[in-house]
Amino acid sequence: MSQFNRKVLVVEDDSLLRSLIVSNLTTAGFVVESTDSAASARKIADDFDPDVALLDIELGNGPTGIDLALVLRKNTPEIALVFLTHIPEPRLVGVDNRKIPKNAAYLAKDRITDPNVLSQAIDAALRGRAGREFRDDKLDYSLSELSRSQLAVLQMVALGMSNTEIAKDRETTVRAVENLVKRAFQAAGIDSESGGNPRVNAAREYIRIAGLPHGK
Repeated sequence: MSQFNRKVLVVEDDSLLRSLIVSNLTTAGFVVESTDSAASARKIADDFDPDVALLDIELGNGPTGIDLALVLRKNTPEIALVFLTHIPEPRLVGVDNRKIPKNAAYLAKDRITDPNVLSQAIDAALRGRAGREFRDDKLDYSLSELSRSQLAVLQMVALGMSNTEIAKDRETTVRAVENLVKRAFQAAGIDSESGGNPRVNAAREYIRIAGLPHGK
């Protein structure tokens, strides 16, 4: 499938990265429009009628890239979708993996150091064949075995919340939170018995994988 004249809508809130993506795709022969928010993307999509939407997942306050993808797919069922993100998988930002639309590609941002990867992922998404090669959320990483509740509590630990604060937020008991934190540390491979503060170690590991968590 030739990419020439294929239209790509790029939604990325980092202006430098957005410019780089637009330049790479334009050089590769795509027709490109870009923006930094979900709200403006919806307006552009109505007039631009893109074949592909290339979406960051975290777009600041407001709808996420996944929210936007669901709206775009509802309005234009045939649109191809490519997520470009530093988040290894959606659960780390509280999004169910099942919300990733069918046949979408999911790429880690560090992969675009090879400009050919984006073109290949877009082509795969257009063909409806975005297999594991372009689904980085399917890869194993140190937090991949954690449940949704364990990931949520680990995020709260990374935010510096105490067990008492977590219990209040989750509307449960401190004892229940202590048990959940312990299981989360075990699943993440955080050794509570070794030297160092396990909460600090857990926070560092979460931030290393998912980046700085947003405040509650």
